[in-house]
Amino acid sequence: MQIIDVKKIDDCLEGKDVRDLLFDSYITKEFVDCFSKLGKMIYHDFNPKPFWSLIVRSKFTLKGAVGNNTARLLLPDENDSEIIFELKEFIKAL
Repeated sequence: MQIIDVKKIDDCLEGKDVRDLLFDSYITKEFVDCFSKLGKMIYHDFNPKPFWSLIVRSKFTLKGAVGNNTARLLLPDENDSEIIFELKEFIKAL
């Protein structure tokens, strides 16, 4: 799986620097499980479409739903492209 596009979300109530990450395929439970190495993983499977959230303290929050091909990235600082690069490299290595 790869990130094929990053779109900045303006005027989002969730944070100052919010991005949507577009993946080249749909997110699976196995893919989400790989992120648990990075920080605190919250996984809610009580809905028909399981929702997950990864919190990496002082770095970012990444969240989405299994079956989608996008995830939302919440960054603490504007234009923090280093974190996006690190995420792309982590996902490539999976």
